[in-house]
Amino acid sequence: MIRPITTWRDRWRAFLERHRTYGPILAFIAGFTYDSLTLTRIDRWSDNAILLGYLLASGILIVLIGRVERGRVCSPRLRRRLDLMTTGVHFFLGGLLSSYVVFYFKSAAIGRSLIFVGLLFGLLMVNEFFSHRLRDLRVLATLYGFCGSAFFTFFLPIVLRRMSAMLFVVSGTLGFALTSALLGAIYGRQRELLRALVFPALVFGGLLLGYFGELIPPVPLALKEGGIYRSVRRVGARYQVVYREPPRWFFWRRDEREFAYRPGDAVYCFAAIFAPTAFTEQVWHYWQRRDERGEWITTDRIAYTVIGGRDGGYRGYTFKRRIAPGRWRVEVRTTEGRLLGRIPFVVVPASRELGPLRIEDRE
Repeated sequence: MIRPITTWRDRWRAFLERHRTYGPILAFIAGFTYDSLTLTRIDRWSDNAILLGYLLASGILIVLIGRVERGRVCSPRLRRRLDLMTTGVHFFLGGLLSSYVVFYFKSAAIGRSLIFVGLLFGLLMVNEFFSHRLRDLRVLATLYGFCGSAFFTFFLPIVLRRMSAMLFVVSGTLGFALTSALLGAIYGRQRELLRALVFPALVFGGLLLGYFGELIPPVPLALKEGGIYRSVRRVGARYQVVYREPPRWFFWRRDEREFAYRPGDAVYCFAAIFAPTAFTEQVWHYWQRRDERGEWITTDRIAYTVIGGRDGGYRGYTFKRRIAPGRWRVEVRTTEGRLLGRIPFVVVPASRELGPLRIEDRE
């Protein structure tokens, strides 16, 4: 029997057919990895222009879908393409959510703010793998309102070069107003419009609660690096740090989280904070000690001004003398008290010999 000769295209099609079930997950991993590697700066205008385009495109498609489904646009051609337009909505919303996961994760401190990042990632997964079930117009509009508010939350501070609680409220209001206009273009009757706005209004309220409950990371600021050292001093454009050489089994450590204290020593906290170009914000270091009851007591609050634009973050440091043994941490916060990150360490009495010291530059 003579086998039919197959071309490379036939073999490729057969391979894709055999592994088609893995296609969505591979596409998701590839897309998310691409976003993680390419979305380097939250203030890059080209990236924000793309995200704004995604937001506008998904809004236009939702309006078209709603008007066609309700018979307000009589176009057989558009009706035949309802599935394609719905897929387009999920594509654009997926691009927004993927970018948000990257941006918000970089600004999230370990703790409650990671809950919001987990919510973003969960919505991303649902949008990617259950999009065939998310075809209800109100569900799409609610997801759109969430994406709009999340976009304006970091976009407005970049444009206005400042951040505040009022600006967050304005961002959420803009997202809700955009969703209201979108649904207003779909529903002709006011009663139907008010019913459709119930879920977007709940999302808006949830975002406000999340912000004031410190569940939402303080984008566009992000703590890029933080450490505890024996000495920090500026040498030209670099910062020179000194710390005890860690044991071999802690080979990844580049600071001194178990600080061997001698009378007269100073403990330095060095931090690099990313901020958008031309962005100015005052940052506070809260030096806190854990007492016998397990509560964190603030002993010092020291501020300095962060000037944005540097890829590696604006570098600064504070220090403390006459520090008692025990568990300590430095909380890095904005003027309004938004948490950027925590740097924990332990102070122990020093033995006679500190051991070898390591001197490094922080570019």
